[in-house]
This record gives sequence, structure tokens and C-alpha cells, in this order.
Amino acid sequence: MSSQLSFRKVTFLTLVAMILLAATAMNSPNDIQTCEVAISIADITAFPNTADNPIAISIDNPLDTLLGFQLWIQLDRSPDIVIFKTDSLTEYDTTYWKCNAYSGPICTDSVIVPSDSAWDFIYIDTFEVVRADFDTAGTLIAGWEYVNVNSLAGNGTELIITGIADLPGGSVTPGIAPQSGGTLVNILADALDVSDTVVNRTANLIVNTTFVDNLNIVISDLNWTIWQPVLLWDTTFWVCTDWLIDTTQDPPDTIDCVSWEQTSGPPWDSILIVADTLYYVLDTTKLCINHGSLEVLQSYVCGDANGDGTPGNILDLTFLVDRIFRGGPPSDPLEASDLNCDGDGGNILDLTTAVDFIFRGGDPVCSAAECSK
Repeated sequence: MSSQLSFRKVTFLTLVAMILLAATAMNSPNDIQTCEVAISIADITAFPNTADNPIAISIDNPLDTLLGFQLWIQLDRSPDIVIFKTDSLTEYDTTYWKCNAYSGPICTDSVIVPSDSAWDFIYIDTFEVVRADFDTAGTLIAGWEYVNVNSLAGNGTELIITGIADLPGGSVTPGIAPQSGGTLVNILADALDVSDTVVNRTANLIVNTTFVDNLNIVISDLNWTIWQPVLLWDTTFWVCTDWLIDTTQDPPDTIDCVSWEQTSGPPWDSILIVADTLYYVLDTTKLCINHGSLEVLQSYVCGDANGDGTPGNILDLTFLVDRIFRGGPPSDPLEASDLNCDGDGGNILDLTTAVDFIFRGGDPVCSAAECSK
């Protein structure tokens, strides 16, 4: 009997290994190899009413050392199912000034100086900022001198992440040496108390590539940039409404145009083409971006494999037999078929637990309140 069980375990573990390898291949972004730097946001799932779900942002910088970055990440929907956790706080900005010229007691010319130098007066400005929670423990930027995550809107639907390895002065903090696949930072999101009746349960995490000020990658080659300049030309059409004519000539000679009027198209006498606007677009040969997502799963009860609301009965056993041996559908969500509470639902061990509980009076299936979502 034990040998048969061991054989089943080995077979099951082999299948799991094959599935994991296939999933890894499917989730590997195909375009990373075509770019000099790639940013990838993970696709994760979370259960309703759960806080601080970590979403990994990884980076590939195989060619050069990363010194700094800025990313603006936005949710593609209102905060109805997912929200970034934020806190509002007051920050103080103190500047030190040295007066260069006085007119009586009044300073007429001053300049900002370092705080540790001689100064005559200070200004203290206060402003409200909205910070977002994040985690750098065990990441590539752990130990960087400046890491900050702000929210511009302040409503939990977006955040700007800024990281600088080495600030001026003091000891030198190195950047991220060339590598692939490392975690840059973990951002934290809360899944809200979403009703099971909600159909669309996915919020996409999009890296905004529209604004130059909010997206940047800095490497050791300071001439390298992810932005490609584009010059727009403005073409206008003109028609002459009053000509200067020399009537002393025979026939009369048209000398010049005295008055012009702009027109949208023919008929026109001349055109004017001038450089109008310089703007920038993302150079996708330099930077690839793989956006991420967070899907809020439906609530469930551990051990209720078939989703009928009653855990650990003969119907759940039948459901597992059909799933494991006949290729039937998985539990929705898969965690509902975790009858033995080992974190892995819908396998032969869960089936054994159901048989032991139903027919032999074994321990109850994993239906404790703390395991239900």
C-alpha cells in the first residue's frame, strides 16, 4: 500500500514540475531580449479584503549598471476592487540664504547656501504629500540612498516610484550591476471587499509612457536615453488679397503682395513650413515594458471543492476524482480544493484526506475560518 502511495506522490510531483516549467516559459516576456533594459510588473491574484499584497517589479539590465530610475504606475480602473495603500503627511523644506547686498536693514540680493555654511536667514516651506507603501527588503535596490513612492492623485490609483543609488556626498553606493530578472522593488496593494457578483475582477497595472518627467532609466553611460526626440513641422497656406502692381508697364507688372490671408487649402499662393514642436517618444529598442495585473479572486471555503457551500462531503470527493483522473474542471478558485491545508489544492493528497474523513472518521477537512476567504 505504501509503495503505491509513494508511486502516486512521485507521479504527482513530476506532473507539477512539468506544469511549473511550462508556466515559466509562458510567462517569460518574449521581447525582453530585444531591448537594452526591460521593466516587468508581475501578474498576481489576491482574495477579497486582503491587505499588502506584494506586486514585484523586476528589471533586466544586461548591458550596463543601473544608477537610477523613475516609474509612474497607474491602475486602469477606478479604485473599486484594488487600491494602492497611501498615507498623507506634511513635509518641510528648509532653505538657507546668504545676503549679498543690503539697502538699509533690507536685503536686496541673496543666494541659497549649504546649511553648514554661514547664512543670514532661512525659509521653511510646508507642503502635503501622499506616500505609498512599498518594500525593498531582499530587492536589488535594498540599501540605495534614495527610494521614494508618491501618489500624485492621492486616491490610491497611481504611484510614482523614484530610486537613486548614490546621492552627492558621503560614501559611494553602487548601482545594480548588469543582470537579468532581479526584483527591483515590491509595491503593495490592497484587494477590496469585492462581491462575488462582480464579473470583471482584474485591475491592470500600466507603466505610463506619455510624460518624459515621470519615466526614466539612468545607467552608467550618461549619454544613453530611453527617449527619442521628434520634431513636428507646421505648414500654413497663404493667399494674397492685395497685390502691388506697376501699372506703368505694358502689360502691368505684378511687383509684390501687400496683404496676405491664411487659408486652409487651395487656392493658395504660397506656403510656410516652420519647425513647430519638439516632443519625445519612448525608444522601444532601449526600453521594453511588460505591464502587470492584479486579479481579485472570488471568495471560497477551504474543502468545498465543488463550490456548493458544504465542505468535505461526497460531492467534493466525486469532484476531485473527476478532476484528478478524468481531467475535469478545477475548483474555482483552486484553493477551495485544498482539503488538507498544505497550500496546494486539488491533488491526490486532498483526495486521500476526503476519503479518510468521509469513510474512516479521520480529521475534518481544512474548513477552518482562518482558511476561508
